[in-house]
Amino acid sequence: MKNVRRKQVTESRKKKRLICVTCGIMVFIYLTLNMIAGDNGFMKYVKLTDVKNELQRETQFLRQQNEDTRSQIEALRNDPALVEELAREYGLTKEDELIFKFKDEE
Repeated sequence: MKNVRRKQVTESRKKKRLICVTCGIMVFIYLTLNMIAGDNGFMKYVKLTDVKNELQRETQFLRQQNEDTRSQIEALRNDPALVEELAREYGLTKEDELIFKFKDEE
């Protein structure tokens, strides 16, 4: 009788151990998948890193454009010859100045 009871206890322990090990493996697999492909996982991290790098490049490009624009503004403020050149490109003239337009003969 003791051997039968001992076998039942041993089998019960083996089943419990198997269930615990299986649950542990499943939890480990779930956590691993969640770390890789979850909402805050590695794949999301890689994607956000790419977005961050793209935004940094765009920010640097815009800073460079701003700096170019500032230098153009300074040049226009300090160089009257440049202002006059731009005005003539847009067809503006000085007072009492005549513009002659000729037709191209082809």
